[in-house]
Amino acid sequence: MSRLFGPIFQISYVVPDLEPFIEHLSGTLGVGPFYLFPTPLAAEWMTRYDQPTDQTDILAHAALSFSGDTMVEVIVPGPDPSPYRDFLDQGRRGVHHVGTWAVDYDAQMAAARAAGIPVAIEAQLPISRFAYLETDTVWPGTMVEIIDAQPAMHAMFDGIRRETVGWDGTRPIRHFE
Repeated sequence: MSRLFGPIFQISYVVPDLEPFIEHLSGTLGVGPFYLFPTPLAAEWMTRYDQPTDQTDILAHAALSFSGDTMVEVIVPGPDPSPYRDFLDQGRRGVHHVGTWAVDYDAQMAAARAAGIPVAIEAQLPISRFAYLETDTVWPGTMVEIIDAQPAMHAMFDGIRRETVGWDGTRPIRHFE
């Protein structure tokens, strides 16, 4: 658990192509199946560096699976500016961020801002609030995503986790039904 940002539950990869990377994760590591998150995001509002933006098409694809209790997320950036797009444009590929469950979202965000950690994106979705903190500017590595999940998000994630138990390796990419 991060005492500053809440328990880490997710490792997220940013890649230019979804299927080859999921084939690697499922074929080489046995992780799957991956469920495609609905895109584009249904953001009620979004900010980029604390400035409101209407450029919210930040995900071309987001696919979710679990390895035990750890969520594995694979993201392909959408066309609008985002930390994912920035990551690829810098020639980087691979682990982009760790996701944490917010313990007290407002207090954690206030503490991050007070510590001078830039907030690359913050948004409100119907099932969560989230923010990407540029912790990688403080020390090279990964960003931190703080997620303030609603019960519907927890239920969706729990359903995905149940599907991964005893997965037989077939159909590594799936859609929510």
